[in-house]
Amino acid sequence: MTLARQELRALSSASTSRAELPVRILQIGAGNFLRAFADLMVHQANEAGVLRHGIAVMKVTPRPEPVTGRLAEQDGLFHVVLDDGSVARTTLVTAVREVVSAYQDWDRCRALIRGEDLRLVVSNTTEAGIAFVAGDDLTAAPPASFPAKMTALLYERWRHFGGDPARALSFLPCELTEDNGTTLRSMVLRHAGDAGLEGEFRRWVAEDCRFYDTIVDRIVPGLPEHEAEEIRQTLGYDDRLIVRGEAYGHWAIAGDPAIRDEFPLDRAGLPVEFLTDIRPYREKKVRVLNGAHTALAAVGPLLGCRTVLEAIGHPLAGAYARRLLDTEVLPSLPGDPAELRLFAGAILARFGNPVLRHRLSDIALNATDKWRTRNLPVVLDAWAAGRAAPLSLVALACLLAGYAGVLGDLPVRDDPAVLARVRDSFTAHDPQGWLTDLFPALGWAGILGAPGVTRLAAETAVPLRALLGGDPVGALTGLLTNAPGLDEE
Repeated sequence: MTLARQELRALSSASTSRAELPVRILQIGAGNFLRAFADLMVHQANEAGVLRHGIAVMKVTPRPEPVTGRLAEQDGLFHVVLDDGSVARTTLVTAVREVVSAYQDWDRCRALIRGEDLRLVVSNTTEAGIAFVAGDDLTAAPPASFPAKMTALLYERWRHFGGDPARALSFLPCELTEDNGTTLRSMVLRHAGDAGLEGEFRRWVAEDCRFYDTIVDRIVPGLPEHEAEEIRQTLGYDDRLIVRGEAYGHWAIAGDPAIRDEFPLDRAGLPVEFLTDIRPYREKKVRVLNGAHTALAAVGPLLGCRTVLEAIGHPLAGAYARRLLDTEVLPSLPGDPAELRLFAGAILARFGNPVLRHRLSDIALNATDKWRTRNLPVVLDAWAAGRAAPLSLVALACLLAGYAGVLGDLPVRDDPAVLARVRDSFTAHDPQGWLTDLFPALGWAGILGAPGVTRLAAETAVPLRALLGGDPVGALTGLLTNAPGLDEE
């Protein structure tokens, strides 16, 4: 006998009571991570009486996606389920008060930045978002890039408030770009200089606005529809934006200590840590967790794996991830080796959380920028220490071969210009020559230098040739069983 499904109530401000909140946070992006991380923490701090912050969400990309529209339809309301594998806790997040698109209503975005109560900007535009686009027009509606949009909006605010230092904003970027706050500030100042904006505005940005370097940590995968429907039935609400993540979370923030009083999430018992130097923690977390994710997202689909859980449990993909960490990633990190092994073991255990269905296709979004940020530093440090890094390079070979479309129907999502550059230039008969030209075209020459480009192309061409031989599983098996042979032609 099948039980009848109950009729669900629409989730909106009409069906749910919530306190009035001033909009103090402008949030760039509405993806799963920010909603299950920053939005949830702000909601919890509001409930604890530590904050009284409403959030306005701004969509800053032109490509269509359903989340921001649904978020507007639900008046900013959604549920977050955090699960440690044995206990799940569900929270209705009520902090989001407005949703706006930069490409549909730039005037409203300009009005939001002039808000009397606005204090903070939180963003997650992926590693590809914090990028400088020369010649970006600050008078466009809107400018093209994220840093240019922020420059134009800050200029709007500076003019509106007559350069009042008390109206400067604090930025908390959640992108995994190294020195994310510092980098974003430098790009804003560069745009302002290129556009000939007033020196007093540039001083206001440099001295009065605060850009914090941060690192964030919580695995937040997508939620399969059949599981979302079961949760909706339990809740009684037709919530189309339920997001599920792991219970573990950590937000490290470094910079001016004033942020601790301005955004005191730790006083609500939330996993936020204020540091003087974020670099050691960032390096460890990004190389181990995010680097392993990026490598698995490149290798796993070739072995039929769709999720991190499937990959880490796969005899070949799981062995690959563990060996990658043990022999290449951990040796690249400073610190006590025993402590680093414990840290990596905890990360692998989190990958094995049975309730998380973290799709490799989601991790693979903008994978070239992610590999450059997360995995390339491991390779460069190995070279500097006189070692090779063949396991890291097999992930790069898999990634680029997937972008080139020569390994079957693999999940590939990136800037169309990047995809076209890879696919249009691909030459199967000369992988090394192709890579030698490709790396500078991807903007990596400044990091690698000419000798580095030559070496990276030569060493990546070895696993790439094996993959192009028609047996990627065999190539990966050979890599795991005879890794030192990869650096030989």
